[in-house]
Amino acid sequence: MPRDVPSERRSWLLQRSAVLRRPQLLLLFATLCGPTVGIGMMFLYFGYWHMLAYALLEMAALGACLSHYARHLGDYDRIDISESAIVVEQRRGRRCSRLQLDLWTTRLLPPKREGHPIRLNDRHDQTVVLGGFLGAAERRHLAAELGQCLRSRPG
Repeated sequence: MPRDVPSERRSWLLQRSAVLRRPQLLLLFATLCGPTVGIGMMFLYFGYWHMLAYALLEMAALGACLSHYARHLGDYDRIDISESAIVVEQRRGRRCSRLQLDLWTTRLLPPKREGHPIRLNDRHDQTVVLGGFLGAAERRHLAAELGQCLRSRPG
């Protein structure tokens, strides 16, 4: 027998788990670049100026990688289920998006393969991908909870 949707809101906040924070990234960059610059300067002293250029190129590549990592530290998915709507707010880097799905016509799509993210689809063919940075067990748990909320609708 179907239950009514609870009157209180259901909410999930899914955040990317990050090992390093921004100050630690700066310290890591300085720690890795110090010896590289020192070795490059030593080769420059002996007349091998191109080694310093390679060292600078290496530091630029490292800086680009750490910058990309830092840009995605704040990525999250927020899912709010109220009595009539599912609101999904996502942040990926500097881009934020907010999508409102109809609670009564939204369905949970099965993953294409094991380990793929969760997808919600409504009658307007709006599809949202959730929990891409969660582990497989956390993703299964979230899918079970979302499925329970969607199944508990009357009718």
